[in-house]
This record gives sequence, structure tokens and C-alpha cells, in this order.
Amino acid sequence: MINLFLLLVDIGTMYGVFLILSASMELEYGELGIPNFGKVMFFAAGAFAVGALAVRLGTWLAGIQWQGEFKTKSILYSTAVSNYFATHPLQALLVFAVTLVVAAVFGAILGIVASYPAIRLREDYLAITLIAAGELFRIFGRNYDPFIGGTMGVGVPDILAWMPPGTKEAGYIALSLSFAAASWLILYRLSTSPFGRALRAIRDEELAAATLGKDIVKYRMKVLALGSAMAAVAGVIYAYYMGSVLADDFNPLKTFLVVLMVVLGGSGNPYGTLVGVAVYIFLDRTLALLKHYIILPFDINYAAMLFFGVILLLVLMYRPEGIIPERPLLTIRAKFCRTKEGKLEKRLCK
Repeated sequence: MINLFLLLVDIGTMYGVFLILSASMELEYGELGIPNFGKVMFFAAGAFAVGALAVRLGTWLAGIQWQGEFKTKSILYSTAVSNYFATHPLQALLVFAVTLVVAAVFGAILGIVASYPAIRLREDYLAITLIAAGELFRIFGRNYDPFIGGTMGVGVPDILAWMPPGTKEAGYIALSLSFAAASWLILYRLSTSPFGRALRAIRDEELAAATLGKDIVKYRMKVLALGSAMAAVAGVIYAYYMGSVLADDFNPLKTFLVVLMVVLGGSGNPYGTLVGVAVYIFLDRTLALLKHYIILPFDINYAAMLFFGVILLLVLMYRPEGIIPERPLLTIRAKFCRTKEGKLEKRLCK
């Protein structure tokens, strides 16, 4: 039997996580035109920050003496810290706040570093460079044991252990969706502001935007820093919800899924991210429920990836603008308009 409540918790929490990621990708790719195919690196930055700091901070606050290697004892001590958080909610929220700030700053710094190749490389070479950077970051986390436990991963304490059973799961939904709403509102406000119009001008005609005085380098640095910080926040929520951090979980496939959501919903339109993430979550959970009833000569998980790949190709071939296409900007021109007094004068009017 399927636990409907836990299913709704999973859908709601993962919708929030992927909405934050899609909003950051929409800002970088849909608004500015930067193909950030290393998005998983910034997503991992947030999760790795939680894996490296949460259990260590928790044991320090709880006064627990650490014994043994980090990679072999992290899960044991994360359980002990969770028990401590069950009676100390302020300490739990403090650990969450510290890891969130550190992750956002770490992600922003990585975004600024990634902006330097974005200045000099063409879009296709930039995409390859960012994919390679993401893989290098994953390999570092996988092989350097003191960071996040190497191949064994690291346990993450439950920051909502102080909440009663049942409400704790709802707490993760509220946490995820609140940050997702904030991220989407940031995207929407930027997209509809003069800053967003400057981004689309750079995306559509970089040379013309530069001749009009737009500093291309600064715009790219700002967008990559903000988008990377948003992706790191998604990584923080994902790590706390999953209860562990494993480096191999952050492979390039995660970037492909985010690109799928943005393209499917409609690149260049903030509302497209809302729809794209919803469609993906619906299809993914439907396939997960049906996989026990489908017999294939290979792993059903590979069939799911094949299915999403076919969807992406079909969208690019037959509806490249997505479900909700980008809306053209309202053209405002100087012409003769009639005033309230009935006189005609030349002024700006819609």
C-alpha cells in the first residue's frame, strides 16, 4: 500500500527544490542566455556544505566528543545530534541558519569564479567547461574522505526532530515551498524590471547591448553569482530532507533534468518554471508508481531517462518555445495622443 501522506510530502518537498533550481537556471539561461550545464556543481555546493558542517556543528553544540574517522562515524553521530535537536530546537535552527548562509556564500563564490570562462568562451565551449567543472567537484567530494565522507557519504542530522511526528514532514514541505516561493519571486521581479530587460537585450544581441553602454561582464557575474547561490540553497534543503549527502548523487543527469523543466515550461518566461517543474514531478512520480507493473529487459530507471530524453527532443522539435512561451515586451513609441482636455500632443504612450 502506498502511504498517501508520505507521497504528498515527497512531491511537495521535491517540487520546491526543483523549482529553486529551475528558477536559477531560468535566470541564467532563459533571461541571459548562459547555458549553465554545470548547474549540478552549485546544487552540490549547498549539499556538501551541509554534509561537511551540520553534524560537526551539532556535536560541538551538544558537547559530544568525536571518536573515530569522519566517514565511518558520521551517520552514528548524526543520529545522536538528531536526538539532541529533539529537545533543543533553537540549536537545530542555528545549525540550519549557519549552513544555509555558508552554502549561499560558497555557491555565489563558485558562480563568480564560473563567470570568468563565461566572459571569454562561446556558448558551446562554456557548456563543456561547466560540465567538466561539475564533474571535478563531484570527484573531489567522492575521494576526499574528510570533506563529506568520500564514497560512504555523510549523515545529516534532522533539524526538525523537535517537531511532533506528522507535523515534521509538513515542516519540510513548508520549508521547501517557502524558499521556492522566495526564489521565484526574485526571478519574477528581476525579469519584469529594467535589469531583466537588459539581460534579454544581452541575450538577443550582445554587441548592440554593449554599444548602448551595458557592461556585459558585470551582468554575467551578477547573474551567475545569484543563480549559483539559489542553487546552493536548493542543495541545503535537499540534503536536510534526504538525511544524508552522497557525492555520486550529484551527477550531470541532475543538470539535464533542470534543463528539461525550463525548456518544457518555456524558456524566457518565469511562469514556465512553475509549469515545467509540475509536469516533470507528475511524470516522474507516475513512472515511479508504475515501474513495478512494467516488465522490460533492462532497468526501468533507464527507461525513465529515455522517456524524458524523448520528451525533450520532441519539445525542441515541435514546440521550442515551451508550454508557456516568452511574452514579447510591450512596445512604447512616441506618437500623437489625445489628452484629457481633447488636445493632441506628441508624447510617450502605449
